[in-house]
Amino acid sequence: MRRLALLALAFAAGAARADGLDRDTLLTDSPAVPNAGTVRVTGGATGSSSDATSTGGNTGTSGISGSVGWTPIANVSGDVGAYTQIGASGGVSARARYQILSQSSAGIDLSAGVRFKTVSWHASSAPRTDSNGEIEMLVAAGRRFGKFELVLNGVFGVETGGGGGKDIEAKGFAGWRFNEAVRAGLDSRLQAEVSDTENTVGAVPTGRDYDLTAGPAVSWMVTRTVQVQALLGVAQPKKTDLTTPVGVVSASIDF
Repeated sequence: MRRLALLALAFAAGAARADGLDRDTLLTDSPAVPNAGTVRVTGGATGSSSDATSTGGNTGTSGISGSVGWTPIANVSGDVGAYTQIGASGGVSARARYQILSQSSAGIDLSAGVRFKTVSWHASSAPRTDSNGEIEMLVAAGRRFGKFELVLNGVFGVETGGGGGKDIEAKGFAGWRFNEAVRAGLDSRLQAEVSDTENTVGAVPTGRDYDLTAGPAVSWMVTRTVQVQALLGVAQPKKTDLTTPVGVVSASIDF
């Protein structure tokens, strides 16, 4: 009986680690990486409505994404994926991360990484004839305080391929874990231009120079390896004066 109790305790501890801060939220990168050997497949979709009179008759926008991630060794993870983004054609991305600290030993989960995207955030600011990509440097930190979870990201992006655009991002998630399967909270992402040398000389800027998405989100671990997430919030797209409802969903499975 004692051995059975110890085995159950070890299983519970393993489940808590697997369902902890090693999973990205819908808008925020996780501060920890999955356990060594994990292969994670993720797919998601984003949809928002807009004012047809302000968008030339376009009453809605959408985007899809998918990725495959792998953690070959402890603390090191990478993934590749494809995506579409509003105002630009689809692209591919690659991300590599290293977990520097873990909450179990240092009191905080902390990771750093780099992401390359073939279509930059600036590409959707206005019609462009080029296809500049972007390199992003990421730092993510997070901690669980009992049932409360807090994750913060800082991102700096630099346009490649001769583009001069630079942008920064701040992402954050604050949520409450009702149990090891269900978590709910507020997810948010703010992107802002630092510089964009591609702007036409003498052109009059239109709309805001930042992009904001935020709203309540829920996560459900259907099984120990399958997760679904959903967000229903608001978006303020860059280069517009609109504030529109937005929905984001995703599902992932570990192998």
